[in-house]
Amino acid sequence: MRVTDRQQVDALLRAIQRIQGNIGDRNEQVSSGKRVNRPSDNPAASERINQFRNVLRTTEQRLTTVNEGVGRLNLSDSVLGTAGSTVQRAIELALNMASDTNTPVERRNAALEVQQIILGLAGIANTQLNGRFVFAGSQTQSEPFVPGSATGSASINNGGSANIAVSVVTASALQPDAYQIQFTSSTQFDVLNLTTNQTVSSGNTYSSGAVFSFDGLDATITDGGGPPAAGDQFFVRVGYTYQGDGAGIEVEIGDGRTVETNVPGNQIFSGPTVDLFQDLQDFHQALVTNDGKGIQAAIGQLNQSHSQVTDARATIGARVNRLDTVKDGLELLSVNTQTLRSNFEDADIAQVASDLATLQNTLEASMSTLARQFQTSLLNFIK
Repeated sequence: MRVTDRQQVDALLRAIQRIQGNIGDRNEQVSSGKRVNRPSDNPAASERINQFRNVLRTTEQRLTTVNEGVGRLNLSDSVLGTAGSTVQRAIELALNMASDTNTPVERRNAALEVQQIILGLAGIANTQLNGRFVFAGSQTQSEPFVPGSATGSASINNGGSANIAVSVVTASALQPDAYQIQFTSSTQFDVLNLTTNQTVSSGNTYSSGAVFSFDGLDATITDGGGPPAAGDQFFVRVGYTYQGDGAGIEVEIGDGRTVETNVPGNQIFSGPTVDLFQDLQDFHQALVTNDGKGIQAAIGQLNQSHSQVTDARATIGARVNRLDTVKDGLELLSVNTQTLRSNFEDADIAQVASDLATLQNTLEASMSTLARQFQTSLLNFIK
């Protein structure tokens, strides 16, 4: 079949267009640094690249939450280390104050330190990270431990048989303090704040079953077999209540796999075995009332409190170790996935530059051939 001049020219034009298109592709690769810039460049490679990107996206999200979880757990461990030291100091005080050689003044002075220990422990229990309470379970916007309960008790040395009941009236007015109700006669009593060593009220008239109020509390003393006797004492203690929940804050470490990155406060400070605040408050009351047996009992209670904090730290340490291992695995997965994605997507700039130079030379040669073909065709037409 005879090839005409027009067919030759058309073939050259199509070849030049292909070369120009290839040059444009190579220039885009040089500019973007990528061999595949759109699905049409290489559909199979594009699909694999999207798969790698999805893996990287998921991996980065998990790394972010794992890092947040590790930070939360490390902070928890750090402040619980302080809590453990705080309780240990209380144990030392209990051992020192348990001797009968200690005077009431010495024990009251020790009580001042114990009260600061209680307040310090409350601050630890209400630790925040980025505006969220660490030990509140999933209720991270709620302060976990606040004064919110009250208990009353009668001294075992009372001559009368009256009993006491206490209720909270105004929670916002509560302070984590201990009170002593001292009967100066069978018909009159004083109210003393044992924590601050200040008189709340004096010369109060006693009436069985009548309500009297102080510092956000309502109290009622009622005759038993008879009225209170002069010298009888009753105690009122404001306690902490837990406003959080027992839920864990979980982070995803793999498909269908999670790790809790917190320990709720009711598993450290108010449970599961003992209530640290209650133990410290009992110790405080024993000191201010010069109760030797109460101080002895506090030693065992505080040892249990210390063990509870230690157990919580062990739980946290195990979770940190697991998350550190997960983090290492995620980082390795991220690096390997990025390498695979790069192999499919990224351009070999040196090779692209070489291809571009070859294409440009080929384009120049093709243009020159096309020009000669036009000249030949024009001469044939003139003849």
